[in-house]
Amino acid sequence: MCKPSDTEKTAVPSLDLAQHPEAPKVKSRVFTQTLACLAASQATMAAGAVNGWTAGTLPSLDKDPDIEMGTWQQAWVVGIIAMGAIVGSTVSGRAIDWLGRRTTMLIVSPVALIGWLTVALAPNLAVVLTGRAICGLATAFLFSAPTVYNSEVTEARMRGRLGTLSSLFITFGVVLSYMAGALFSWRISCYICAAPPLTTFGAMLFVPESPYWLMLKSRKNDAIASLKWLRGPNCDLTEEMSEMEAKIVSVGRKMEYRELWRSRTRKPFLLSLFMMTLQQVCGGNILMMYTGTIFISAGVVDYNMATVYTGLVQILGTVLSVLMVDHAGRRPMIVVSTGIMGTTTVLLGVYYYLTDVEGVSWPSFVPLTTVLLAVFGYCLGCRTIPWLLSAELFNTTIRSTASAVGLFYNRILNFAVIQIYPYFLEEAGAHMVFFVHGGFSLICCLISLIYLPETKGKSLEQIQEYFENQAIKTSGHKVDEINNMKTECSNDVPKESGKSISKVPVENLTVLIVNCAIEEPDKDVSTLSDKDEITNKNITESLK
Repeated sequence: MCKPSDTEKTAVPSLDLAQHPEAPKVKSRVFTQTLACLAASQATMAAGAVNGWTAGTLPSLDKDPDIEMGTWQQAWVVGIIAMGAIVGSTVSGRAIDWLGRRTTMLIVSPVALIGWLTVALAPNLAVVLTGRAICGLATAFLFSAPTVYNSEVTEARMRGRLGTLSSLFITFGVVLSYMAGALFSWRISCYICAAPPLTTFGAMLFVPESPYWLMLKSRKNDAIASLKWLRGPNCDLTEEMSEMEAKIVSVGRKMEYRELWRSRTRKPFLLSLFMMTLQQVCGGNILMMYTGTIFISAGVVDYNMATVYTGLVQILGTVLSVLMVDHAGRRPMIVVSTGIMGTTTVLLGVYYYLTDVEGVSWPSFVPLTTVLLAVFGYCLGCRTIPWLLSAELFNTTIRSTASAVGLFYNRILNFAVIQIYPYFLEEAGAHMVFFVHGGFSLICCLISLIYLPETKGKSLEQIQEYFENQAIKTSGHKVDEINNMKTECSNDVPKESGKSISKVPVENLTVLIVNCAIEEPDKDVSTLSDKDEITNKNITESLK
């Protein structure tokens, strides 16, 4: 017989979560959730400005007599931010879990500001690289924290749109750096790009911490207060708090890296890594970080304005992605995005082949149009969906760590791609570069169509349960058998004072059975003894 623990029997929330029984049901507020996501997304705007800065400023840097620029110098000015992000991502997951999502953004924003001021005042290339490295270090936190925060403060019905706001603001940051580089000298552009870290710091002062993180830290009253701010003071929070508590009990509060390779988390982890691979190998970052030099090599006369046009197209593509992701779904958006990206990148390779190898003359609007279409396709899904899925696919305990690991992998690929590009260009020619990246995009399009699951409209708890059920099926246990065990046990749970106390224990029992089925697939869960080790340290009762 399954028995609830004493802690579970006496657990009573300190704040009133439910509405009065006779009161009409109040729908949760949208604008406060939107405000919170907009505030956090300022951080990704700061990161986007760091990433896009070289697109408009490399030609200006090349003309500066104090800055020595060659192939390797150019590659390092572009790529050193990825090195900084790689270093930062090794600790960003721990920091986000230890300090909190909101506090992390408040602390790191001034670091990004210092990086920009270092670049602006740099007397030589070495100091420019130092400032860029500091900015890159900050982006490890400015990418991860807002993505996790936005996924945790929003409801399932809006998480697609609000969760991708961070990607939209990456685009805003990139476009800000494009325009600053096109219209001003590279030093002045640094001061302009230093604005987003300041707005991030100011905006985050007025929004609450993630309720999920507060629950992980056993600050239930603060979590309820945060939810009331986000959902509205009159919104019934009973169901959401119950689901949140049950899921945190199921996965535990202690973060462990080995959780990423357990059966229930392995598939989400591999999908997250695939999405990060897709984002980098499709060639979108090359087009957006070497924009000015690509237009110059393609014969576009007014390359500064062409760079600005590229930024505007990025905004259009990302806005459409944000508006459509909750209607079209994640998988269709990725398939369409990689399809457009692959086709147009191959066409750009054809243009370079006919121009450079065959000597066929083409008007300059051909490469301009092709690049704009490729960038539009990239922003339609490849830029936004990977970050959204990296936050959606994981349970609360491991979410920030998984996001940091994904960012670490993403930045390694990013560094490799953008460092190799100038040398690959010199050795094989531009046509071969874009043929390769276009081919990778089309391969990723096919893989996404076949293997990528759809998370549209599902709560974070439902997504986690889906992967847990998948793990159970893989281990040989049937979901119906698990459900039958839960039903049989719930019938044995006693009642006290005429009230049912079975809800929390049955949730805990579900976790117990699921964990045993996933972690010990060959063991009969009905014969578990008190000596069996249970992964969840918070569950002290075992099956008898």
